[in-house]
Order: sequence, then structure tokens, then C-alpha cells
Amino acid sequence: MKRNYQDKLLHDWEHIFRQGLLTFWVFLAIRESRLTVGEIVTKVSILTNATYLTSEQTIYRLLRKQYDLELVDYTEIPGNSGPNKKVYSLSPLGRELLTRFIERNICLFQQPAIFKNSKRSTL
Repeated sequence: MKRNYQDKLLHDWEHIFRQGLLTFWVFLAIRESRLTVGEIVTKVSILTNATYLTSEQTIYRLLRKQYDLELVDYTEIPGNSGPNKKVYSLSPLGRELLTRFIERNICLFQQPAIFKNSKRSTL
């Protein structure tokens, strides 16, 4: 019983954590190359070892918000047999923000105290 409760708490915590970092993973996906939404979904899955499986609809909403904030740009390319496709990339402001976010937040995870008493500390 105790283990099931712990598993539920861990699952809930991870869900909230993942939601908060989706923008980070999308920014990483488009940092080096211009991608369509479908390609972004695939790239995020690869970058996160398939722990982030999100819908294209969620990515569209996220990109629209980031475009309005001038952090993401897009260009349109001809679609195969339909409407034009949008290809997304980070704007210069988005690149700067991603760099600063990594320096201020992600680099913290490299501290030895994080791995203390974990299975990773023996690696």
C-alpha cells in the first residue's frame, strides 16, 4: 500500500515537472534547426528518451504563445498536397533566453549534492 502511494506521488510530481519543462524541450528541439510541428514532437521525444510524448495540438498552442512573445519565428513552405507548412526556429531573443535559462536553471542539476545517496552517485 505504501509503495503504491509513493508511486502515485512520484507520478504526479513528474507530471507537473514535465509540463513546466515542455517549453525548454521545444526550444532545444528548434535551437539548431528549423522544424515543423510534427518534427518537433519527434525531436522532443528523442531528446527526452520518450518521456515526453505530447500532441501536435499542444505544441501548436505553445509555439503560438512563444511567437506572440517574439521568442519563436516561423516561415512557411509549400505543403505536399495541401496548405503551406510552418517551419519553426528560435528568434535571436529566444536563443538568448534559452542560454540564460540553461545557465540559471539546468546547470544546477550538475551539482554533486543532487546525486548524493542516489544510484547515480556510484556511477
